[in-house]
Amino acid sequence: MIYTYLLFTLLILASLSCFAAKEKSATLITLFSSFVSIILSLIIWLSSTISTNFLYIDPISKIMLIVTAVIYTTTSLFSVSYFKHIKKPLLKQNLYWAFLNLFVLSMFFSVIAANLGLLWVGIEATTITSALLVAIDNNYPSIEASWRYIIIVSVGLIVSLVGIVFIYAQAHTLDIAYMIQNHQDKNRLILIGSAMAIIGFGTKAGIFPMHTWLPDVHGRSIAPISAIFSSVLLPSALFGIIRISQIAPFGQIKHFMFALGLLSVVFASIFMVNQKYYKRLFAYSSIENMGVILIGLSLGKTGLLGSIVLLISHAFAKSSAFYLTGNILSVYKTRKISDVNMLVKNMPYTAYGLILTSLAVTGAPPFATFVGEFLIIAAVYKIYGFAYFSILLLSLLVAFLSVNYKISRMSFLDGKAMQNNSCDMISAAVPLINTALAFAVLFAIPAINKILSGVLL
Repeated sequence: MIYTYLLFTLLILASLSCFAAKEKSATLITLFSSFVSIILSLIIWLSSTISTNFLYIDPISKIMLIVTAVIYTTTSLFSVSYFKHIKKPLLKQNLYWAFLNLFVLSMFFSVIAANLGLLWVGIEATTITSALLVAIDNNYPSIEASWRYIIIVSVGLIVSLVGIVFIYAQAHTLDIAYMIQNHQDKNRLILIGSAMAIIGFGTKAGIFPMHTWLPDVHGRSIAPISAIFSSVLLPSALFGIIRISQIAPFGQIKHFMFALGLLSVVFASIFMVNQKYYKRLFAYSSIENMGVILIGLSLGKTGLLGSIVLLISHAFAKSSAFYLTGNILSVYKTRKISDVNMLVKNMPYTAYGLILTSLAVTGAPPFATFVGEFLIIAAVYKIYGFAYFSILLLSLLVAFLSVNYKISRMSFLDGKAMQNNSCDMISAAVPLINTALAFAVLFAIPAINKILSGVLL
């Protein structure tokens, strides 16, 4: 338990120090904090389940802590080189680091809170701490996207807060560990409250039809912020749904989760077909992936394993994809797919990295995303039958073809050579590291399965 408090203390001190520090000092403070957070998260992984009045750290919490810490580190590294491409940033660089540290702190808090109310506070805090990061480019589209993000997500979280109040009215407690161990009787108040909480947290996770803020934010945020949003903020919001499904493991709730997940996959795949902007393309891919993860969570057992494997591998792959889009934008100065060509000649490392990453985020072997999606699809066929299996499989195929066709076009279509098309070592290396991690998750599946063996949804 002491290492958890050390983790929080580390992030608080890093945040406060960055507010007062100069730019270079704030950069070093954040890099130090991010690397130490990985070490502390790994130590927490080795500990037993922690349950106190303030902390509840179960196997899924441990996985979320490690994934968040790794993405925090790679985002910090990538930001070091990327910040110079921002012409007139909304925040000074030390303030950027300060808010990034607070943002990560709020996500850490969300996944280890022992109380549903505190969990809600943590997820709401991610909105407050990240709003200025969304608008860091300091232009009209990014500021508009930030306001839309604040308004839509806040409304959604108000719905989830009302749902939590309903749950409290029936259960007379918000203690997560107690409610998991003592399941509530199925009644109308618990069902309505749980459904409202899922809708609210689903809004933050980009679940259809509450997803409308997400393409704008991902499309207009700078690359490192798009990366951390897609890879760990959306799963942190899904974590709220995980807690609700543990507290109210009823058939109606599971079917509701399945329906929302399937709708997200279907409509995201349709939106991807005619998408003209590469960052928005990956944004809709995130909606699709969150939908598949939600489907797996609704199925339990094999579906749960598939969801967690997909969540981890997607975090590494999608962050890599957004880092690479940042490299492309810094050279081509455009977000349109049709304006980007000859990547293999102009930016070969970025091109081949983007091709591999696109395969990873769309569930191609040998990446762990393929295993996660396979486990979920197999569970859907077993539980819901051939019709829903076919809809899910067809939607995933459409998403796969849409993303990889457009990325192939950007990579191989003839065009004129670009000047000043080189990236520095950090910008080239960080996406490669995360793509490799998306593959390496394959070897961690037995350990993931073992740690999840006692988790019931």
